[in-house]
Amino acid sequence: MKYRMNVKKPHLACLMLLIGFPSVATVFISPALPQIGSFYHISPAYTQQLMSLFVVGYAIGQLFYPPIANRFGRKIAIYSGLVLYLFACLVCLAGIYSHIFSLLLIGRLLMALGASVGMAITFTIINDFYHPDQARPIVSYTVLAYAFMPAMAIALGGVVTSDLSWVDCFYIYLAYGLVILFSSMYLPETLQEKDYHSLKPSYILKNNRRAFSCVRLLMFSVIYGLMSAFIYIIASGAPFIGIKEIGLSPAMYGALLLIPYSGQFIGSLSAGKLNQKFGPYRVLGIGYICVILGSLMMLISFALGIINTVSLLLPMFFIMIGLPMTYGSATVMAVSNYDDKATGSAVMGFLTMSITLIATVLFTLFPATHPMVMPVCFVVVLILAGVVIGFCYKQYQ
Repeated sequence: MKYRMNVKKPHLACLMLLIGFPSVATVFISPALPQIGSFYHISPAYTQQLMSLFVVGYAIGQLFYPPIANRFGRKIAIYSGLVLYLFACLVCLAGIYSHIFSLLLIGRLLMALGASVGMAITFTIINDFYHPDQARPIVSYTVLAYAFMPAMAIALGGVVTSDLSWVDCFYIYLAYGLVILFSSMYLPETLQEKDYHSLKPSYILKNNRRAFSCVRLLMFSVIYGLMSAFIYIIASGAPFIGIKEIGLSPAMYGALLLIPYSGQFIGSLSAGKLNQKFGPYRVLGIGYICVILGSLMMLISFALGIINTVSLLLPMFFIMIGLPMTYGSATVMAVSNYDDKATGSAVMGFLTMSITLIATVLFTLFPATHPMVMPVCFVVVLILAGVVIGFCYKQYQ
């Protein structure tokens, strides 16, 4: 099989660890949010800023790394992000032991800026090395980590919070960054020709302006962002429903959340197979229908007052099955025809996380413990995604 370049094939496990890095960093403390709020004596909405501010850094950070990746190489960009992430972990710990919540927020923001290198450079490496038809199955399998690793992180976070302390979550964050650093050393360098002008401000503005003017890149990035918003809305809202409303312990909540997140495992494997047989729009449509089914199940159940473990987890299971099918198609169709893979991937990541940020911030404006807020947000996001998918189908099919 011929690839775009004659270098060592990127190891799938390393790509999975790298792309899962920022999403794990986002949600690992999710089961601890209620306890963090109690520790600092702050409201649930203020506590959720630990999630929404992380998404801010995650979005902005996407634009930091393409100039570094194009000038010094993809791996140097990865290492620079990881150094910032490890420093941010220490800032978070300082915020905890000094009992200063604002310092913890700053640490989370810096952590996100560092961890955001995972998404930006993973898609860059994939699009550097693989042709578009080869890339879609690879993205689907890679998204398996982006999808399922957060579930494992939430489960572990629940156990750590219940059996040890939520403070220990941040020591695990630190150790996790070192693991990513070690695994990234095994990735190949896929930059073929260094761009010695890439760090010039005028050059950065020119490249970003060109990327933001590409309608195809923008539209498919919007689809990816809207579907990604489900993960962060769930991470922000589900703990309060599961722990506060239903009465689950953080450890039990984290463990049970593996059930719906196993849907992402099924969805990722299915997407990889489906992408080998069908076109991207059909796979995208199948995933979208699964997400609709799960969202309506939760909306109807909660509206009828049926709020229990099953009515929370089962709809999420169907949602999680559908999401990877939408990711794989949308991400490849966004960047495959764009020549500057690093900038294209970064702009896609920026738009994705900006949309996710908007959804997460709007979500935090409503009472976190009101069960109907989450499924209503799901339906609104689905309507918006449906409009954009319809536009893309008409324009690019």
